Amino acid sequence: MNTAPVTKLKHQEWRKLFKKKRRKAVRQKTAQERDRQNAEKEKQKLSCPEYQLYLAEKERQEHIAAEREELERALRHAVWLEEERKAQAKFEKVRQEEEAKEREAREKREKIRKEYEERETKLKQAKEERFQQQELARRMLHERFIKLQEFAATGADDYLSELQSIQHTRADAEDCKFFLKTGACRHGYRCGGNHPTPGVSQVILIPNFFSHPALEQAVHAEYGHDARLEFDEDDLKNSYNEFFRDIIQEFEMFGTVRHIFVCRNSVAHLRGSVYIEYESMRNAAAAYLRMNGRFYAKKQLHVEFRNTLTWPTAVCGK
Repeated sequence: MNTAPVTKLKHQEWRKLFKKKRRKAVRQKTAQERDRQNAEKEKQKLSCPEYQLYLAEKERQEHIAAEREELERALRHAVWLEEERKAQAKFEKVRQEEEAKEREAREKREKIRKEYEERETKLKQAKEERFQQQELARRMLHERFIKLQEFAATGADDYLSELQSIQHTRADAEDCKFFLKTGACRHGYRCGGNHPTPGVSQVILIPNFFSHPALEQAVHAEYGHDARLEFDEDDLKNSYNEFFRDIIQEFEMFGTVRHIFVCRNSVAHLRGSVYIEYESMRNAAAAYLRMNGRFYAKKQLHVEFRNTLTWPTAVCGK
């Protein structure tokens, strides 16, 4: 049997360990004696009626303090609950208001979106309808132009009744007396009356074809307010004769010209307008096709057909 080797302590170390154990034993004994004395004192106190009253009063005061503390705690908790309830109510109110605002804004956006979509749909439909109408009008104008060309070239009257159909600006309104009299109206398309215009006739109108400063009412850039005073009848007559010589040969190329009337009126819708009446509608159609859109004196000509006018009544003052 093997045994662990025993190490023999030195005397100094042994003495040091012995003193340590003795001090510990002394401390334990002192503590036990102190505890015994305290227990004895406590036993003596408990046997004393006055001390018992003191303990009872102390316990009662501690109980009262505990009840007071519990009451204060309950009161603080109740106050906290009330404040929390108010805060929750306020938060709920704010949340409901925000939701109502968001809902209102959403409904408003939805309404705007629907209105925009409806408006866009209507605009798209209107655009498509307008495009279809324009396409139909272009096709009809092209067909009419082809038929008018055929009529002017051959004199075939297969489409004559169709070409002669009257176009109305306001079909449900009474005919404008001024337009019936002169083939022109100062109000133009804004006129409340109807302006009946034939698709083809013996008479063509070229508005503002002849121009001369003596006929102008507006302020002239070169002659100022007295532009008409700078020119006498001879100036106007010479300019007109030159103008007439320019156009008569050109328009007689299309056929026999029965009348040429040039407005000397100074108002804008009549000033310098030229009416040309041919012997036949075929000649007028040829002149219309050739001259409409051409340029004369840096102005593009706009040729229109007009019903045959009673020339004596169309003249101012007649």
